Amino acid sequence: MKKKQYPGAILDIEYYLPSQVVTNTDLADKYPEWRVDQVEKKTGVFERRIARENETAYDLALSATKKLLDKHPSLREKIDAIIFCTQSPDYVMPSNAFLLHRDLKLGNNVLAFDYNLACSGYIYGLLIVSGLIKVGIARNILLVTADTYSKYIADSDRSTRMLFGDGASVTWIGEICDTSPRPIISSFDNFSCASDGSGWDKFIIKSGASRMKVSDEAQEGLDNKIHMDGLQILNLVNGRVVNQIRELLVESENNVEQVDYFLFHQASGLALDSIAKKMKIPEAKMFTNIKNIGNTVSSSLPILIKDFFSEKDIPKNSKLFLCGFGVGYSWASLLVET
Repeated sequence: MKKKQYPGAILDIEYYLPSQVVTNTDLADKYPEWRVDQVEKKTGVFERRIARENETAYDLALSATKKLLDKHPSLREKIDAIIFCTQSPDYVMPSNAFLLHRDLKLGNNVLAFDYNLACSGYIYGLLIVSGLIKVGIARNILLVTADTYSKYIADSDRSTRMLFGDGASVTWIGEICDTSPRPIISSFDNFSCASDGSGWDKFIIKSGASRMKVSDEAQEGLDNKIHMDGLQILNLVNGRVVNQIRELLVESENNVEQVDYFLFHQASGLALDSIAKKMKIPEAKMFTNIKNIGNTVSSSLPILIKDFFSEKDIPKNSKLFLCGFGVGYSWASLLVET
């Protein structure tokens, strides 16, 4: 089988987490009836970062981007596209990408737009970016992810409040050249992206957009907060997500033994353990960071990748398998090389 090649490389990643830490001890003190110790065994989360009342997903993204540009000062003049993944925009319009363009004081020859995806959003974004580079539209792209789900969680919702954390990331993706830094990931080899709209209501905020306006009734009924059918999301993981992983390994002529590490969206401890068991992935090949930051939605994978390369010495040409899944339903996998 001829190996697919997708242009572009991940040249660097930075992320930013809110300073406010909420631990399980804090939640147990506030909600003694929650049996926090039992729930944390399923979520795998012991603490998470939560944005303050006046701190938005865009604010987190701007801080992450400034970290990246402080590290690579010459990048500012090279940026020719901003692609922003969020479900927590500052405004209905304009998109967060334009706010970032404004605050970075970039020129007019920069492509900018938002897209609305959750936990599969990073891999979908990498696919979009690869296409832009392939057709020559852009050469140095900022792929930004940011979400503040905490603002959409009901105080009484134990399952979501104990699972999700807020955060933002920015990934510099471009062509490898003499002046670029050594890439974190040098090639995107095989993508698989899938969706099923029949799962539209399994993870949803019902009011706030055009279909259902925010009203007193919506507020009282918590229709303006996240509704998550955790069992159905787990069924998605155990069925279609696992099948996609298997199929992509076969299509790319690989198997579990040939992949050096598996980096999965940090959905929950239960979901990660289930995938590992069904795929027979050794613990040594699974890298996780959910314990101290929770499920950070679209930023989960880029934060995981950044932490992975910060903590481990990864040889060149190592194979990594990435996978994200969630709202929509939507699920996506990608095989990459360092």
